Amino acid sequence: MTLISDHTETVSFKGEEIRLPLFLDHQSTTPLAPDVKAAMLDAMEFPGNAQSKSHVFGLHAADIVQRARQQVADLIGAEIDEIHFTSGATAANHHVLCQAACASEKPAHFISITSEHNSILSTFDALKQEGHTITLLPIKPDGKLSLEALEEALTPETALVSIQAANNETGVLQDLKRIGEICDSRAVPLHTDAVQALPTEKVDVTENKISSMSLSAHKMYGPQGIGALYVQRELNTTLRPAIEGTPPTSLIAGFGIACDLAHKCRTKDHAHLFALSNRLISLLKQDLAGDITLNGDQSSRLPGCLNVSFSRVSAEDLLLELPMLALSTGAACLSSSGAPSHVLAAMGITAAQSNSTIRIGLGRYVTEIEIEYAANMLIDAYRRTEK
Repeated sequence: MTLISDHTETVSFKGEEIRLPLFLDHQSTTPLAPDVKAAMLDAMEFPGNAQSKSHVFGLHAADIVQRARQQVADLIGAEIDEIHFTSGATAANHHVLCQAACASEKPAHFISITSEHNSILSTFDALKQEGHTITLLPIKPDGKLSLEALEEALTPETALVSIQAANNETGVLQDLKRIGEICDSRAVPLHTDAVQALPTEKVDVTENKISSMSLSAHKMYGPQGIGALYVQRELNTTLRPAIEGTPPTSLIAGFGIACDLAHKCRTKDHAHLFALSNRLISLLKQDLAGDITLNGDQSSRLPGCLNVSFSRVSAEDLLLELPMLALSTGAACLSSSGAPSHVLAAMGITAAQSNSTIRIGLGRYVTEIEIEYAANMLIDAYRRTEK
């Protein structure tokens, strides 16, 4: 059994105390915000099923769920009846694609991109087996979609376009506003998996002409096991999902507070993470300028997500030298596959380069002194493993 408590220690660095291990994998998940934890404990204080409306306990739970639904809606500029809770973004992604296919009277046409999240791509694989047509558009070396290619790919049979707001490996942001305008001009619904973007980026469903959106609490300092699907009111009858069984009141309460905090702290968090990532890049480049490459568009990306290739080292070997830094070689959902990243491959990065790449995910509670410590550890580990 692996327990964090068995691996904790405190080190002194530049006159300050740093508690290890240090979590720098915020694209995989995020720690619970203190206010989220408090809201979840409050929700657990009384029994109550939100579907039981015959007594005060059930009504109390229903109020908690409804308040959280409003908080989710407020974050993305939606109406409260357009928010539907799910077990997570993967379930939301799967649901909206399958329901769009079922709503079509004939085999449907879907459009996405080659760097899309695996939960979207795997669902498309299943839909393709059912006779539906899938167009996966290539991305440019910077990770961005060609808007001209999107316009050319749209057909009268296109049932849905699904484009991730921000990539979970590189942090590259797609131009949702222009994508939404293109889809709207052709009366094609736009779906986006926005889980990575929402903690630091404003993604308004009305401004961006988004028809459906997948959200996940644990990517924004909320609990694991709860997410939501926004569905534009006009599409609610065909795409609306629902949690089966009893709504998990405490998880939903935590999700709502996480959305409320994201709404209030988004600008501050963006600035904080932007400063931290720039500091980390600067420190790495001071010692390893010719030995590292930053992948993806650096002007349009999540401020806390860094995808870095190191020359002449294996990413796995590098991470083995860094047991006290929680980093990753790519998407958490594919970390055990051992296959090169499909995202980096879509950007034209070779398998060898991909296998020398790590993802660094910074978060709200990471400090500058921790970044300086991590940079030192990375540089020392690189020198030890350099071939």
